[in-house]
Amino acid sequence: MASKLVPCKACGKEIAKGVKKCPNCGKDQRNWFMRHKFLSFIGIVIILSVLGTLGGGGDDDKASTSSDTSSKSTKSEEKVYKVNETVTVDDKAEVVVTKVEEKNNVGGEFLEKEVSEGGVYVAVQLTVKNISDEPLGMFSTPTFKLVDEKGTEYDSDIEGSANYSVETGIDNSKIASDLNPGIKVTDVHVYEISKEAYAKGKWYITVSGDQKVQIK
Repeated sequence: MASKLVPCKACGKEIAKGVKKCPNCGKDQRNWFMRHKFLSFIGIVIILSVLGTLGGGGDDDKASTSSDTSSKSTKSEEKVYKVNETVTVDDKAEVVVTKVEEKNNVGGEFLEKEVSEGGVYVAVQLTVKNISDEPLGMFSTPTFKLVDEKGTEYDSDIEGSANYSVETGIDNSKIASDLNPGIKVTDVHVYEISKEAYAKGKWYITVSGDQKVQIK
């Protein structure tokens, strides 16, 4: 039985379904994750590890917030940064959120991923610089979440972030290696949330859980 034919992602010529490269133009037919299996695996391990680490402190943070609700002066002293302002994290790293945009799809022509119905992608570009005297390992670099004004936290979309990274071509963040002293890298994060919810109120990116950058 003859193999099914599908169009090449680049040249459009019909090729056998499941081939890795187009025999006509040489274009790799696999998606980003299949071409970078090791990086995909490392990225998932890192995210799960970070979520596990932060999960233990989530209840403590909420309890602390509840105990301080009667102190308006404490809340008023909380520093909220703006886009393009430098956030210093534990005298180890400097973070600058450089760009935020709303998108209906990410990935460009060949890796396009459409947002779910009723949703919107919030794509964030930022830089991270090691200002310490020691290398920062994968578990020492700053972490980022999207947060609404009620304090609800949203994790980034793994596939969407990878596609946006390919689309922009600016992501040179460290995944499985250290960020050495004096080095600055770019990073991207994409969050998929309700379009209706994002249209309301203020929104922030939290840096390592305790510093806020207002993005909307």
